Amino acid sequence: MEGRFRKVEIGVLGGGGGGLLSGSDCGSLNVPAGPVFYPTEEEFKDTLKYIYKIRPEAEPYGICKIVPPASWKPPFALDMDSFTFGTKTQSIHQLQARCAPCDPKTFRLEYNQFLGEHCGKKAKKRIVFEGQDLDLCKLFNAAKRFGGYDNVVKMKKWGDVFRFIRPGVKISACSKHVLAQLYLEHLIDYEEYYCQLNKGKGKSGKCGLNGSKKCELLVESSGFKRRRKNNEGDRVEIQKIEDKEHDQICEQCKSGFHGDVMLLCDRCDKGWHTYCLSPPLKTIPSGNWYCLECLNSEKDSFGFVPGKQFSIEAFRRVAERVKKKWFGSTATSWVQVEKKFWEIVDGSVGEVEVMYGSDLDTSACGSGFPRQIDQRPPSVDIDVWNEYCDSPWNLNNLPRLQGSMLRTVHQNIAGVMVPWLYLGMIFSAFCLHFEDHCFYSMNYHHWYVNNITM
Repeated sequence: MEGRFRKVEIGVLGGGGGGLLSGSDCGSLNVPAGPVFYPTEEEFKDTLKYIYKIRPEAEPYGICKIVPPASWKPPFALDMDSFTFGTKTQSIHQLQARCAPCDPKTFRLEYNQFLGEHCGKKAKKRIVFEGQDLDLCKLFNAAKRFGGYDNVVKMKKWGDVFRFIRPGVKISACSKHVLAQLYLEHLIDYEEYYCQLNKGKGKSGKCGLNGSKKCELLVESSGFKRRRKNNEGDRVEIQKIEDKEHDQICEQCKSGFHGDVMLLCDRCDKGWHTYCLSPPLKTIPSGNWYCLECLNSEKDSFGFVPGKQFSIEAFRRVAERVKKKWFGSTATSWVQVEKKFWEIVDGSVGEVEVMYGSDLDTSACGSGFPRQIDQRPPSVDIDVWNEYCDSPWNLNNLPRLQGSMLRTVHQNIAGVMVPWLYLGMIFSAFCLHFEDHCFYSMNYHHWYVNNITM
């Protein structure tokens, strides 16, 4: 008899939507539900063979669920009384915080792809501007926050673009002209490509992918005080206006004007004008906002703050209190939990933090699966213990199974060769993502109630 296969029913919320909800209105995103597989006893004997078998059906979804045969019930190997673990405080309302679309890594990948596919060439290793390497990502972002090349020329903003990429450096007489020429040479075609990718927003000039951009360069003058000629040939005196004292200064343009559109980071309290951000924001966003520096901070993993140490029973009691606070003592469906989760992520509920035991190295803290190196609990029969110690579905054995390429790895790499252990409560989330090297990731739920994988 072949193992059964079914897809989870669609139409959980919103009269026909899939399981995932949008953040803004908690409506349906129509995301198709992942498949669920029921292997037979015979199929379940060979782990890698079965995974290879279901791969064509499961892989397009990016996730699937395998329900073991009813007879496969590994004992939980950790001592429930003595085992303790460290937690992290997970800020659920911050889960949607993301870096700017044109962060250096994303820009480099997209720019190289554009050059290869549309121009048939590779990016230059070095582009030198005034004796230093020019950061094309910074130059692109600087022009983009003023609406792109055409607007920079029209509004005579090359001086501001220069200050963006070389803050604190004196602008030379021809630097703005050279910068504009470099933008034309290296970025103007990519700008057109980028606008097309983003549904063609914000360009009025004529530009093709063949580098045939034709535009008159209008270079803005620099200097504290100087004279220039207007269109009639008369001499006009330009005076620099000194900024007044302001409570908050924009970190990008160093100006304190336009305080009504000054956005403050909720972590470092530094300010940015909405129009100085990359990409610019049209309005002040609701909820918390974090600057790129804080998002990329190496001081801690963003969204996680070290928390308390718990035993499993103490953590269970805290989890029950948190659940009761949100949903009372009545039975709660995963539909209700998921709906509330996305409301929190969207920021409409306010700041919500839960505790989460994540990335616990089982080589140090112990595994939920039986291992020969661990002491067998008296309540577990020795034959049962040995059976699950050797099971190919035991995640401690999985990387070293016959046929696995990971057999060539001889280091105990946590999360790859050695499983991680997770203990969560309501709303704690492990977001769907690409694994390192695009590996598959396998998780076994020792126990759970209304578990939702986000």
